[in-house]
Amino acid sequence: MSTEFTQKQIEIMEAAVRLFADKGFDNASVRDIAKAADVNVAMISYYFGSKEKLLEAIFMRHVLMIRSKLEEIVFASDLAPVQKIDLIIDTYIDTIAANRSFHLLMVREQGVMKNPVLYEAVKSMKLKNNALMKSAVKAGVKAGIFRKNVDMMILALTVFGTINQAFNTKRFLCEQFHIDPNNDQEFLTLIIPKLKAHLKAVVKSYLLVKES
Repeated sequence: MSTEFTQKQIEIMEAAVRLFADKGFDNASVRDIAKAADVNVAMISYYFGSKEKLLEAIFMRHVLMIRSKLEEIVFASDLAPVQKIDLIIDTYIDTIAANRSFHLLMVREQGVMKNPVLYEAVKSMKLKNNALMKSAVKAGVKAGIFRKNVDMMILALTVFGTINQAFNTKRFLCEQFHIDPNNDQEFLTLIIPKLKAHLKAVVKSYLLVKES
């Protein structure tokens, strides 16, 4: 599948992901998508072939989007290892916040993971994210800043799992912090900064070499 998308394809994918997140993949028809994207059904068929292929394109686009952002951070020569860890956390959280419909789709439609293409795409995303974080940590180890023998799989699970759980339990968190669960802006301005600060502190506490 091509990873280069036209503006019209992107508009169709964005309309589709909102519908999939809202109605469910099975309940959103190609006709519904065409209406939401203000195109005809034939155009969706021309660009993607089927609703399943459209879903695969959506996953591929988002997988490559987060990968590109993380690679830019990890391979930046002007950033210190600690800065890279902070930016990885910030970027992953901000990307989910900016693409809530896609995140909801991933959470709600676990059944679509039976699709081997989607399963491999998500698996690839997780492995690549872990590898990028590992690269940032190794640079810190080499510089004598981070400790050796870091369990990267558990560290990645701690970071990415905590972030995903926070968004998955948004309503509960809003209730605990006494804010309106329907007010996305309050969630992003009051809770998300706490999440970022906490994760950065936890990861640094785990990674940084303790002075004797």
